Amino acid sequence: MSIELLAMLGGSVAGFIMKLIAAQSEAQSRHLDAMIKKQEAADVSADKAAARAGGVWVRRFITIVILFAVVVAPFIVSFTGQGVSVLSEKSGGLFGFIGSIFGLGGQNWETVSGFVLLPEVRQGLLAILGFYFGSSQVK
Repeated sequence: MSIELLAMLGGSVAGFIMKLIAAQSEAQSRHLDAMIKKQEAADVSADKAAARAGGVWVRRFITIVILFAVVVAPFIVSFTGQGVSVLSEKSGGLFGFIGSIFGLGGQNWETVSGFVLLPEVRQGLLAILGFYFGSSQVK
């Protein structure tokens, strides 16, 4: 193989490598531009969502109502003396198995004194606490 042939082969390989590197760099640049445009669109959408009227006040109202139901309402109800009716199961003996076979079990209404704290209210309180404590850890 002659020197000229080796130089021409080496030049073409070097040209191919440089062209490949340039194409990859251009593709990466286009990908970066697309990501920047996508982030700008997400930012515009978030700004529009934050600017909507009432969103903040609705969340604050829900938070206040849940905190009222957990903290203040039990004290108010304890001074009224009113009962709460709840549905309970009648046991028919031996953990309710015999009663359910012979029809001795069933449901009845009982009046209890106090305040009924629903599971949904507890879950809402846990979500609020998690959100506020979680956001305070980020700052």
